[in-house]
Amino acid sequence: MSIIESEALELLEFDRIKKYISDFCNSSGGKQKAAELTVYTESDELQISLHRVAELKNTLSSNSFFPDIQFPEFRKEASLLSLEGSMLTADQFLVLKQAVEIANTAIRYLKNRKAVVPFLAQLVAELDDNKVVIDEIDRIIDFDATVKNSASRELQKIRKDLSEKRRESDVKFDRQVNELRKLGYIRDNEESFFNGRRTLAVLVEHKSEVNGFVHNKSESGKTIFIEPGSTIAINNDIAELEIDERREINRILRELTDTLRPFSLQLKQFETLLMELDFIKAKARFAVLINATLPVISQTPQLKLNRAFHPLLFLQNRELGKSTVPLTIQLDNNNHLVVISGPNAGGKSITLKTVGLLQVMLQSGLLVSVAENSVMGFFKHILIDIGDTQSIEHELSTYSARLKNMIAILKAVDESTLVLMDEFGSGTDPELGGAMAEVVLEELVKSKTLGVITTHYSNVKLLANQLSGVLNGSMLFDLETLEPKYLLTVGEPGSSYTFEVAERVGFPKHLITRAKQKIDTDKVDLNKLLAEIQQQKTKLAEATDRVEHQEFLRKMAKEKYEVLFNNWKDKTERERERKIDLARLADFGKKYLRLMEEWNRNEDRKSVIKRFIDGITAETNKRKELAKQNKRDQFAEKKVARLKPLLKIGSKVKILNSSEVGVVESIKEEKVNITFGILKMTVNIENLELVKE
Repeated sequence: MSIIESEALELLEFDRIKKYISDFCNSSGGKQKAAELTVYTESDELQISLHRVAELKNTLSSNSFFPDIQFPEFRKEASLLSLEGSMLTADQFLVLKQAVEIANTAIRYLKNRKAVVPFLAQLVAELDDNKVVIDEIDRIIDFDATVKNSASRELQKIRKDLSEKRRESDVKFDRQVNELRKLGYIRDNEESFFNGRRTLAVLVEHKSEVNGFVHNKSESGKTIFIEPGSTIAINNDIAELEIDERREINRILRELTDTLRPFSLQLKQFETLLMELDFIKAKARFAVLINATLPVISQTPQLKLNRAFHPLLFLQNRELGKSTVPLTIQLDNNNHLVVISGPNAGGKSITLKTVGLLQVMLQSGLLVSVAENSVMGFFKHILIDIGDTQSIEHELSTYSARLKNMIAILKAVDESTLVLMDEFGSGTDPELGGAMAEVVLEELVKSKTLGVITTHYSNVKLLANQLSGVLNGSMLFDLETLEPKYLLTVGEPGSSYTFEVAERVGFPKHLITRAKQKIDTDKVDLNKLLAEIQQQKTKLAEATDRVEHQEFLRKMAKEKYEVLFNNWKDKTERERERKIDLARLADFGKKYLRLMEEWNRNEDRKSVIKRFIDGITAETNKRKELAKQNKRDQFAEKKVARLKPLLKIGSKVKILNSSEVGVVESIKEEKVNITFGILKMTVNIENLELVKE
């Protein structure tokens, strides 16, 4: 069985996610990758893909520079270049040049930022930029896709001759125009072009007076277009030179194609790189759009979603100016199944779809809209049964179809499977369907599969409360307004609020009373108790929200105070340094004023010069020493910042330029207490080096 069926992806609306990413792609190759986006079968490949998107998303979010990946499509040009005997046009060479320039920039950027974006840098580990292609194209082709005169001596000579011939032709043509205009033989629009040759618009009654070659006649028949005889010979020369020019240009372009053919494989690699970067950037831009992050990736199948949002619902609500209620849910070895109950339209299905869509997104290499401290694992199978799957084609009833889904799920489930089932056991008689649901739930518990199940059946809620590894959950509901809170709470089942809703909307009370009498009293009491518990939960959640809001305000106030305090400290430090500089300048001024006075009144000016030089030398040495000290301080700070996180009690260390290995006993700020046998010492961090095990 595949990791997730295409029908399940459809139910989760994964195609809409792919559409967003496709729209963010600039290249057809990137859009093709978005269209083919699917779950990874290997967790190692998945982790690499996720980290690449996270690196680029962080770069974009911090407004840091990232090369522009909008490149012209050049697959056709790269393929043509690889064919023996082929010839690229000047326009095609410019396309290649632009693409190579963009690829070069991307390669240099990623290689230079290997420490910051290591996973993205892996894409160019085996690639080098290519200056030869750009230089060779620049040598031959101009910015406007014309072959340069300097491309060959022959072309330069041909174009020089062409220029002279055209100039000579223009002079003779203009002379003829002036003569015929005076005679009144030509119309006001005295010239036209036919087959690239200039012609005179001669009045038909004067055609015999004009020597030349007739090219055309006007529709009215009143004008004859004649190429003057004086320019025919020279125009023939021009036509011949133009043929020579085209042949020489083709020879040059063919030669350039041959020169660059050895790079055709590298150009195809560049195309692969740029398409991949375009695709990754599209995924990163989508991540920015939905405030997505990279959760902690677990080596074992588990889910711990904190403040998770359904990305499509989040975008829809944001457009409408509405807030989206976050979801928090945890599935692990201890509690691997959650049974969610509650009223219709309370958010059960969207909770289930949120879990499914986020897991599919993550396993497709996309960042997900969850808090960064969330934990998500890799599942070998994601099995989904949502909604009415009745099939007319196979003549299956709703219940039959759902039973078939259950059979398929039970055959595939194990510890590395995620199961999502909506309206568990529905589609038949409630009592019989509830019994079947109980059996299936027990089998799911035995399989240790992880999953989320929604139900209205009380017997399933009660069974969930008894089975080890299963938790009941409910969607909070406001009894006063009868409005859903769309907030999942885990710990006890939820009420369906059947009678409360009926009463609030005006259903006759005597009919509600009769309905209650027709069902088990214990069931009514249970439903009432669940409703009261949920109401208390709702009030508790609201109180918690208020406390969290107050804590948020306190934290913001503290951060504001710290920012203001740090700004004040910086300003005070800058002011102190400014005063020191002013005092030093004043001291310099006094010294050199005295030297000037001595210079003016002292006959022995050599001694004054010597004192001046000595003063400058002393000040220069002082500044050099100060610069060295600053450099040492900066080095020490960097070393402390790098080494401090690695040091812990029990770490083995050495003092610089020493061979004795000691053990860290305690760390306080930048001081470390170390034991060397029976000797104890306190050493600054910058004077230590870590000894590897």
